[in-house]
Amino acid sequence: MSKRPLALSRLVLDILKPHIPDLIDFCRELSSIKGVKKVSGVVMEVDVETDTVKITVEGKDIDFEEIEERVKTMGAAIHSVDEVVFEE
Repeated sequence: MSKRPLALSRLVLDILKPHIPDLIDFCRELSSIKGVKKVSGVVMEVDVETDTVKITVEGKDIDFEEIEERVKTMGAAIHSVDEVVFEE
């Protein structure tokens, strides 16, 4: 009997993003990804042209590659993956 692999349920990302889109629109876009049930964001630092934000994504079987692609599409970059949770 093979055990089903665990699914990604929580992801905390340190992201460098331009001021536009703002944090609300940025999180709204991430929340539209299949499997995502909750997105929260906190601005950690504001620079002349960018914001450093901490984004928490929660859901069931989150597709990290899709998150990464959407972040890039919005002109942002993932600096680090700070927390990962996998569960049944």
